[in-house]
Amino acid sequence: MLQQDTLYITDSASCRYIVTDIYISQKDTILPIDSLWSTKTLTHTVSLQPGQPGTLKNSDDILSALILAFFVLLVFFSREVINVLPAVLKSLFKLKNHFKLEDKLALSNQRDVVTIIAALYFPVLITLMSGDYLIGKYQILPLSYLLISLGFIFAYWLLRKTLYNILSWVTKDKITFKLVEKIGYNHLIISVIFSFPSILINFIWPGISDYIIINILVISLLFVYVFYIIRGYQIIIAHRYSHFFYILYLCAVELLPVALIVNFILSY
Repeated sequence: MLQQDTLYITDSASCRYIVTDIYISQKDTILPIDSLWSTKTLTHTVSLQPGQPGTLKNSDDILSALILAFFVLLVFFSREVINVLPAVLKSLFKLKNHFKLEDKLALSNQRDVVTIIAALYFPVLITLMSGDYLIGKYQILPLSYLLISLGFIFAYWLLRKTLYNILSWVTKDKITFKLVEKIGYNHLIISVIFSFPSILINFIWPGISDYIIINILVISLLFVYVFYIIRGYQIIIAHRYSHFFYILYLCAVELLPVALIVNFILSY
């Protein structure tokens, strides 16, 4: 009786992962894997049954198909992307440009389409950049990480959408919170543009660790998020809501969804 194991080998000199399938007999005496390599080589084994859809090869094939589908989607809606990017960039430093974008119905609809693409972009980007890190550090297949990330993004959007609807119903004011929601879409698209430095660094300096790249990405996103918080404050105060109400909004809509998701992740 043979058992198939998938072996991941980390070479400390080249910082690369070597992935191989090995077959071992249950009657054989299995020596420690460290006896085959020097002490500088780190090893990790994951047992996978042959033919299961969760095997590394099947996972990589499906992941490649999903990533290809994303780029096909990007090409298909390239016209919308080209039209929307200049408008949202102009809105970054001037609040009135947000209003101008919303006043143009066709451009606003195109922005909503680009927002969906932007929401898909980050899980795909992180999966491509940190696939080896996810396997070696957390033993998570890239496909599993991508699907889990997409699920969390959808849950986060649904929760925020529900909270915006509740606020609109309680205050009987649909305009203010609809505008704040749409401005959030604009800043999500802007955050995609600000993520490009992390990609360029990865190409210019291939040896840089995934940990540093992710930190650069997070800092870039936080910069855009601060602008979004400021814009939300300006709009809510301009519509004659009190500062106390804004603090309640900040806790309920901005911090609560993040806290719930983080708590869910840390509970496992």
